[in-house]
Parts: sequence; structure tokens; C-alpha cells
Amino acid sequence: MNPRIKIDCAKAADRDELVRILAANGYTVRQGREKRGKSSVYTYFVEYWRETP
Repeated sequence: MNPRIKIDCAKAADRDELVRILAANGYTVRQGREKRGKSSVYTYFVEYWRETP
């Protein structure tokens, strides 16, 4: 299984651009948000990986 890599990115426009670039280069991509640790603040990220044939 290929590893999934997360890139933290706060700005929505920057996340959209990352998704566009990664998808154009053959990666499977998703955007998400998560709470990390005890903080109530969300961290936004782009996650990508290569599908295996």
C-alpha cells in the first residue's frame, strides 16, 4: 500500500491549487480538516497518494 502524505495548508485557495496540481500529476487527492491534540482549532490539509494498479 502506498503511503498517504498530508500537507497542512490554511488558505482554501492554496488547497484548491495543490489539489489541481497533484491530480494533474496522477495522484489521488482529498482535502480535509482535523483537530490535533487538545486544541479546539481545526487544521486544514491536503492528503495525496498514488493508487496501485
